[in-house]
Amino acid sequence: MTAYPIIFAMLTLGQSAAESPSETPKADAAASEASLKVLQERVETTTVTLKKENGREAKLVAKPVFRYSDELRQIDDAGVWLWTDRGRPVAAMKVEKYQSGRFPIPWLYCFTSLSSELVDAEWTTAKPFHAKQPGVKWQALSDDPATTRPARLVQMRDIARRFSIELLQDAAGTDRTQMRLLSRPLFRCDEMPEVHDGAVFGFTGTGTNPDVLLLLDLPPTGGWRFGIAGMTAEGVRAKLSDKVVAEIPHTAGRGNVFDNWCNFHPNK
Repeated sequence: MTAYPIIFAMLTLGQSAAESPSETPKADAAASEASLKVLQERVETTTVTLKKENGREAKLVAKPVFRYSDELRQIDDAGVWLWTDRGRPVAAMKVEKYQSGRFPIPWLYCFTSLSSELVDAEWTTAKPFHAKQPGVKWQALSDDPATTRPARLVQMRDIARRFSIELLQDAAGTDRTQMRLLSRPLFRCDEMPEVHDGAVFGFTGTGTNPDVLLLLDLPPTGGWRFGIAGMTAEGVRAKLSDKVVAEIPHTAGRGNVFDNWCNFHPNK
């Protein structure tokens, strides 16, 4: 007789264990939404302006174009945000929340220009940034643009796959890591008078953390062009069909503010 209560208890415990996973996704989703709200509030205090356009303010894309975590770097949650001007991306910023104890202030921002002109950025919790060099240098591609928007998306994906990008983890460039193209574009431009089409692709060296951005751009006149921007202190070497088309120097240990990008811990 005593065996029945034991069996019943075991079945009850098994049922509770089976039910708990269904509650976990809801809790995870709520935690993710709460974390996103904190990230978004930090981003919305950022102002990006274009020098050539008399300080015209760039427009923040309402939501992050990508969310990620990075176990290797002890990042609990992070996102990538873009600012556009007349439909074209002109700046990007990562906001990363690190695990407790990693830094005195667990937040790290990485801001980079994506513009062929000079940009300024201001924050309420850090010193302003004034670019001294453009963020991208456009280079022409030989591909004839497809005639429809769906076909151009397929074409852009094909073009992105022809790029090979390495992280250079020392100044000499001898310690190299091959980067991986993320599976989908982070952002696609709307068709506007100033930009016919375009997209931003991410390359990662750790998990899904996009340390390099590939921009594809189709102006109203002319053909496809591309630009490369880094969001890392590691060096970058980009190849297109085995030809080196862009190099970004290794800057780790050389400060936090550079000609067209910066990274910093906000003061709170």
